[in-house]
Amino acid sequence: MVSVFDIASEFVDRAEGQIESVKLQKLCFYAFGWYAHLTGERLFGEQFYAMKFGPVVGQLLSAHAKRKVVDRSLLDDQFEAWDTQREELPGYVQRVIDAVWDAYGKKGAFALAEYSHSEAVWKDSWESKPKDAKRAVMELDDVVTYFLEREPRGEEDLDLPPAMLTRVDWAVLEEAEAESSIHMPFIEAFRE
Repeated sequence: MVSVFDIASEFVDRAEGQIESVKLQKLCFYAFGWYAHLTGERLFGEQFYAMKFGPVVGQLLSAHAKRKVVDRSLLDDQFEAWDTQREELPGYVQRVIDAVWDAYGKKGAFALAEYSHSEAVWKDSWESKPKDAKRAVMELDDVVTYFLEREPRGEEDLDLPPAMLTRVDWAVLEEAEAESSIHMPFIEAFRE
């Protein structure tokens, strides 16, 4: 299974060997989100948290704690510590990462952190945390659900690959259901 470190490695490669840790966190968040938008699935399984500078992945944060920059050696150390190797990512995932890099890669770390504050899934978690807490859990399924409904904004200029799922409005299903019983198994499959 793909890990956040596989995704982070791709962004470090695109940044020619090193990248600011705050920026890397946001790029991983947007890669996860836009992949979810296109597939309805999680890109990786590591936990997101809402923190002061936006969404972060806990394991990646632990790996770069107190470091402003993440480089190839830090990620290589993580693969070694977990006794694993970097995964070769499928072409579709590479295209999502390319789109995220092209849309957000030129933004500065703190501009990107500020931009991530506009995401309701982060806001909801951040605002619901206890006042003395430094972070709040962002449920992965909530992030997937949020991005399924989110459309790219004009300034994002995302060149995403074609979606791997089709969204159907409930009204369309109800109309099809009323018109014919021939396609009922198909309609029931969508309802599930």
